[in-house]
Amino acid sequence: FFFHAEDGIRDAQESRGLGDVYKRQTLMIELKYKIVRIFIGIFSLVYSSNAQVITMEAADGKNLELARGYVYVKQIDDVWWFIGPDGQKFWSTGVNHIEPHLYLAPYNKYETMTKYGKDLLDDKGKFNSSSVSAHRLIDGQIKIAKDLHFNTFAKHTHPSIDKSLYREKAYYIASFETAPVADWQILADQGPLPDVFSTDFQNHLEKTVKEVVLKHKNSPNLLGYLYCDVPLWIYPTHVQEMLNEYEMVYPWAEAMTRLGVSSPGKRQWLEHLKGRYSNAEEVAKVWGIYYIEMYGLAWDDLLKIKNWATPFDSKRAISDMRSFMGVIAEKWYSLHYKAVKKYDNKHLIIGDKSFIDTYEEYMMPVLKKYIDVVAIQSFSQWKDDKDQVAWIYKELGKPIFNGDGSHAYVHPKQQEHKVKGWWSGSKNIEDVIKMYTDQMIGMMSTPYVIGMHHCGIIQQWDGSARGDVSSNENGFMDPFEKYYTNWTDVIREINANAVKIHREAKTIELDPLHPAPPPRGIPSNASMK
Repeated sequence: FFFHAEDGIRDAQESRGLGDVYKRQTLMIELKYKIVRIFIGIFSLVYSSNAQVITMEAADGKNLELARGYVYVKQIDDVWWFIGPDGQKFWSTGVNHIEPHLYLAPYNKYETMTKYGKDLLDDKGKFNSSSVSAHRLIDGQIKIAKDLHFNTFAKHTHPSIDKSLYREKAYYIASFETAPVADWQILADQGPLPDVFSTDFQNHLEKTVKEVVLKHKNSPNLLGYLYCDVPLWIYPTHVQEMLNEYEMVYPWAEAMTRLGVSSPGKRQWLEHLKGRYSNAEEVAKVWGIYYIEMYGLAWDDLLKIKNWATPFDSKRAISDMRSFMGVIAEKWYSLHYKAVKKYDNKHLIIGDKSFIDTYEEYMMPVLKKYIDVVAIQSFSQWKDDKDQVAWIYKELGKPIFNGDGSHAYVHPKQQEHKVKGWWSGSKNIEDVIKMYTDQMIGMMSTPYVIGMHHCGIIQQWDGSARGDVSSNENGFMDPFEKYYTNWTDVIREINANAVKIHREAKTIELDPLHPAPPPRGIPSNASMK
């Protein structure tokens, strides 16, 4: 079971130090990485090609006491770890976007089918997950993951791929997707955002969760249950700017205000306002709702109002919506939590994978109660994320991993649709390698960060079918599965040393005068209360 080799031991291949890894790179890049090379070099080990090596933790026998037969998390000597079913500590190095259409695009379909087999597609042109060729394709990706010391098939492994093809050979994530709440889903008009207070939705959620959990509850390699991808808790700052909207920035709360008079979500909104205002007329004055003063305004009259988009008192209206988001989050997370625990009381609850800049104070009490591990999504550099991550950990005390992120430059074959991560400012692959190295070393050196799942494995070019968004997928190998070796050599060496680096992790200290950096998605004119 190769993915459990904690210190990254490779089969029949001599491990190389970073001096060897970087030989093919330019002197300029050598100089840029000198400090990083020295740092990793401290932890590097060289194994003979035929040696049968037992890692330190396995050899001293202490981890046998940690074995539970499934994955969980534990803080050991102030450092957080994933603990595998056999008791081995590990840091989750994952790959996202193993997706058939990336291997079967017009520019690489012939080569892929020649390599893996013609029955990758059935007679109707559909991906055939049960075919021998599909087994070969996934085995090929597992072989690549093994070579580069990735140990996790991450959230964005395409659902058309039967998990039985890889779940015995890698750690993996089970996802529910109980409602289309992601930003990209809303933009694709896949909504509406659900009324989490309705009995219909609650029944739907329980049924969906049950179906998924019963398939995975006995899997030793399940990393955990992930609810939904990047829920639209708040419009990110760039979307607020694009829409020129700085008031109605909580779309889920706004969706509840637009429901009909009998909808549970609308009535919950009214109950929320009753706890914040002395009467309905006070609400109307804040929210710009017209009424005739001589007749007054009753609470139930507010149920009929569907347009709450033009408040007179922006600051107080935003505060109303943000605090109501706490009510929505409590219901959303409690429903999922209870449904999971009803059928599986062992495996980790990851909750949603949310954009790093959408974590706000209202979410913290909810997350603290209902999740075991925090999954963020960020394509930013670690130097820009580390204070925000430190704040999240300070509030929650839960280990954190980046469930999807990467840095990229726009390849000549990606000029039309660009590529996920292009906004990092990388001009070439050397820039990508530098950013990747800084990020991975920075995260591995942080005691409460326990994983990074790379956004992309195989590079997508213009001309392929689009996935969840229009941008091309990133990748450290080209569409023909040829490594970008100056990058993959770095990936291999860093991933192989993940445990050694993480073992020496040190806590990031927040400035005591400014201990909580404000989440980046919060409107600048809004109160944090």
